[in-house]
Formats: sequence, C-alpha cells, structure tokens
Amino acid sequence: MRIVNIMQCTELGGMEQSSFRLMAGLQGRGHRCSVVSLTPLGKLSPYLEAEGIAALGLSYRGKLGWRSFPDLRRALRKESADALIMTGSNLLAMLALGRLAAGRRLLAMHFHHGVRPAWQWRLFYRIACRRFDAISYPSDFVRTEAEDIAPFASPLCHTVRNPLAAPVPPDQAQKQHARKALGLPADVPLVGNAGWLIPRKRFDVFLDVAAGVAKAMPSAKFAIAGTGPQEDRLRAHAENLGIADRVIWLGWVEDMQNFHLSLDTLLFNSDWDAWGNTAVEAMSFGVPVVASVLNGGLKEIIDQPAYGTLLDTHDIPRLTGAVLTQLQGRGGHTGANGRKRSIDMSDPMHIVDQVEMLLRLAC
Repeated sequence: MRIVNIMQCTELGGMEQSSFRLMAGLQGRGHRCSVVSLTPLGKLSPYLEAEGIAALGLSYRGKLGWRSFPDLRRALRKESADALIMTGSNLLAMLALGRLAAGRRLLAMHFHHGVRPAWQWRLFYRIACRRFDAISYPSDFVRTEAEDIAPFASPLCHTVRNPLAAPVPPDQAQKQHARKALGLPADVPLVGNAGWLIPRKRFDVFLDVAAGVAKAMPSAKFAIAGTGPQEDRLRAHAENLGIADRVIWLGWVEDMQNFHLSLDTLLFNSDWDAWGNTAVEAMSFGVPVVASVLNGGLKEIIDQPAYGTLLDTHDIPRLTGAVLTQLQGRGGHTGANGRKRSIDMSDPMHIVDQVEMLLRLAC
C-alpha cells in the first residue's frame, strides 16, 4: 500500500523521529511511504532518503500557514495514496485533504492539550472527526485529555505508543567511546538530560538537583543536550548555584545514541509531556531514570519503583537523593528492569500492527 504522511516538519524532534520509525516499520512490511512536510525539509531529510522515503517540503507562510494553503492543496492533489497519516495537529492541512485516501486516514497526535483553550480543541476535533477514521495518541494520559475535552471523538481515539528500536546493551568500552565522541569526561559520574530549553521542560529543576548532587558527590558532572530560548537564563542559574564548571552544555545532539551511552543516570523533569520520549529512550539503553513530571504519560511506563523513580512533584531533596542512590550503585537492577519495560512497551512491530489495523491495511 502507498501511505502518505503529512508532517508538521522534518526536524529531529521526538515526534518526527517516532514518525520516522513508524514509517520504516511500515516499509519493512512492504508498504511504500512518502512525506509531505508543511515546512521546508529539515534534518530528518537524509534519514528519509536513506530509508527510500520520498519527501516534499513546502513553504509555511502567513499566520498558521494560511498563505501556503493553495500550495498544500495542489501538492496533495498530485499525491496518489491508498492510506494517509497526518502527524500532529494542523487545521489547514485537514481542510486541504480533499478526497485523498478517504476511508483510510489516521491522525497521529503527539502533544498534550494544554497549549490551546478547550474550545479551540473542541472545534479542531469536530473537524477531525469528519476527516479521519482514527486518532492515535502515544499515552493514555493524552488520549484521556482529548476524550475529556471532546467526548464525541472518543470512538475514534486509540493509544498507540511511540515505536522504539531496542539497542544492544552497552559495555564499558562503548561508554568511554561515546563520551569521547561528545567530548565528555571519561571517568566521572555523569547525569544528563536532553530536550528543548523551554519553560515546561524544567531544566531549572535539573540544575537545582545537580547542585545538591554536586555538593554530596564532588566528582559528578552534568550534561545537557539541547538548545532553546531559556539557555542564557539557565546558564545564569547554573552560575548562581555555583555549578557552572560542573555543567556541560552540548547544544543540539543529532546522534542521541552516544548521549544515552554516556550516562550513568538520566534526570528528567517536566511540567507537561504527552509521553516522555527522552526518558523512555534512556531506559531502552539501560540508563536508570529519575524523573518528576507534573502532567504526562511517563507514569504509564514507570509505574513501579523497579523501573525507575518518578515523582508527581518537583521535590528537589527527594530527586537529589534518588540520583545519588543510582550514582552510588544502590539502585539495584533499575536500569535493566527499565530497559526491558521500555522495549516491551515500545515494540515497533506491535505498533506497526496497530497502525495497519487503524488504516484498514490488515484484516
């Protein structure tokens, strides 16, 4: 079957990488995927090309892209597809679909709903229910959010986890090689996190915990992979905490494998997250995870202490103690247990099965 995937963008964010893994899995089943990006092609483009996934990037002009609507409509009219996935929420893209792949359409939502007023989401879902045959969410948390806002959409709503390839468990030599590749110190306890440096990702909490860990364990270092509008403020915060020389700012890291291989513990903090890709990916490498998430789906995977530490408040002393427990080797089999848990919940072939069923590509 020919499947077209309409994506918000083709960068290397969690949503885009999850969508890429899904397409790779679908192609492994004999389907042929193509991408129409609502914005110019980005850093995901070489990966699409290597997988044999044709991609078209469009301009994005005007508020919410309204001036690009004619170009998008023309591009979609040229597409020939048996099924359609739209990755992310875009009202104009929904209106531009025409009759393309009617009857086999999946809207793949990856974001929480707190970014817009409820009335806007209700309007969005009214339109989505007329244009899509199924709507997927990476966690029960964000699916329930949608059903609470728009109960009429419930029959179309399904939880479909983000696919994740299972990496080979690293050995000490791989860890040292990975640290060298990223310019990280070889023989120190290393705590890290990755993501956009934006307010809801709470890297300020990460730094507050780092300060407590650094006081108790002077050899520890802390690595942050990512960029964003909060970077200058966060660097100043590290300076005020007296740990500026202990924090390593890696910037945008394209190959997250080396980052995860380098870590002794991942410290993940967030106010809102649909799923928590960074934490789940770290778990798949056997990295023990300590996390605090006020609202999100991570509690569906770290649902008992054997899989990691997850708090529903940003409790700095408790987070500090949990990180020290892991760095001091008192965490038991948390890393191994978390690895098995993440791999079981993110099995790509099971997720491809689900998507094929939702697109009516399988009996």
